[in-house]
Amino acid sequence: MEIQPFSWSLFSAPFFINAQPLIVVLVLVLVLLVVSIGLGVYLFRKQVTQRRELVKKDAEQAEQLEEKVEMLAAKTTELDEKDAKLVEQAAELGRQAAELAWRRCLLPQNRVKVTLDPRTAHPRLVVSQDNRRVRQQRKRQMVPDTEERFDSWCCVLGCEELGEGRHWWEIEVEGELKSDSQWALGIARKSVQRKGKTKGGIWAVRYNDGNLIPLTFPTIPLFLSPVAMRIWVCLDFTQGQVSFINADNGVEIYSFTAASFNGESIRPWFWLGSSSIQLCLRNSTL
Repeated sequence: MEIQPFSWSLFSAPFFINAQPLIVVLVLVLVLLVVSIGLGVYLFRKQVTQRRELVKKDAEQAEQLEEKVEMLAAKTTELDEKDAKLVEQAAELGRQAAELAWRRCLLPQNRVKVTLDPRTAHPRLVVSQDNRRVRQQRKRQMVPDTEERFDSWCCVLGCEELGEGRHWWEIEVEGELKSDSQWALGIARKSVQRKGKTKGGIWAVRYNDGNLIPLTFPTIPLFLSPVAMRIWVCLDFTQGQVSFINADNGVEIYSFTAASFNGESIRPWFWLGSSSIQLCLRNSTL
């Protein structure tokens, strides 16, 4: 009996014939896997690209919005600056108008030689013989208590009754201003209340505690330095304006505008709250 040599062909043919379907399936699985991986990578990259585009778009929109906000802020600042300039210009025009008003008032023909009316002086006020000075004393004088006389506030009126047109006069504060010094000057209606506490009908500035204060409500300290010791009182009866001017430097102290005189004549008005000073009427020279 002849022995045949060993050969793989005896086994390979049937095995590979049986394995062919598996190989086909494996190839298909590999192909599908590769396709899936490729599709996944493609979709992932596409999603990343889209996200990048969205982030870029958002950044561009945010930048555009920021630019618009900056432009709006710049325009707002510009408008604020224009408004501030307009307010400043309006204030300057108002100041110039007030200055022009009182300068028009300060004409030689408008000057009034004011004298004090002793009949209206509070009993503690001493009026000089020439009726041009007034001071306060502690002791009340023995004077008639007439309807014309102030009996509560230490006030005195000028003799002159002023009406239509412009008028001005000068008052000088003489004496040492101390911590308790108090005085006021201005104008009052002819019918100003004389008995009890005076209420209304007065336009004046008052010195108190180192400051000049207009008689307004609420009070407005002016904080002017130095405090004026020579003051021009300028009355424009027709326009209803009363201005107080520092006679030493021409600076406006304060102005009342649109004052209501109710058709009444106006009289100069003075008040003293201390004995350390006196008020003197001067024949002003400009």
